[in-house]
Formats: sequence, structure tokens, C-alpha cells
Amino acid sequence: MSDGEVKLSAGLPRGEQTNGLSSLAGEMASMPEGMHVAVIVFDTKSIKIDTDTGDAVPTARIRRVEPIVASADRQRLLSLVTRAFEQRTGKTVLPLELEDELRAAFDGGRQDPKSE
Repeated sequence: MSDGEVKLSAGLPRGEQTNGLSSLAGEMASMPEGMHVAVIVFDTKSIKIDTDTGDAVPTARIRRVEPIVASADRQRLLSLVTRAFEQRTGKTVLPLELEDELRAAFDGGRQDPKSE
């Protein structure tokens, strides 16, 4: 079994009870450049085995998705994501506020809209 590759099932869960993204449809359409934060719950839909190598490639299925819209909750979740990234990769990420200050200091305040 190999580590690394995971595919994602193309479908989202059906119905308001499990797919909270539908509550953001209007905002996403009117501000497509905006970034959103959500929590997903997923399981394994299937596993494809490469018979030559024995590698197993799981396909994740999203079972539930909930947008996080409250500012304090978003900040807390982003902190948790940063901590998880650091633990998984061993790479340290600057706090968002410090990163913004450094970006402003070095590029005169210009920000790439895609990076926000």
C-alpha cells in the first residue's frame, strides 16, 4: 500500500441537511474571488488497487460540508488548520497577521487577490 495519492469523488452530499454550501450560493456567485472556510466530514467511497505495484488509491467521499461564517469561528478554524499543517509537514507558518504585515512592508501594500 502506498501513501500519498487520494482522489476525490466529484459529487457533494445532497440536501440541506448535509450540504451547507448551498447556503453560500448567492455569495459565491456575486463574489467569486472570495475565499470561504468550511469543515468537511468524509469517508472512503472506494479503493483502486494497481495490480502491478500493489498501490491502493482511495477515493474520498464528502459526507457533510458546513461553511464557517462567524468571524471568530473562522479565525479559530484557520488556526487549527495552520497547526495541523505544521504538524503534518514540519514546516512553520507565520501567523496571518505577521504575514500580512511583512507582505505590506515588502511590496508596498500590494496584494495578489488570488492569495487572499
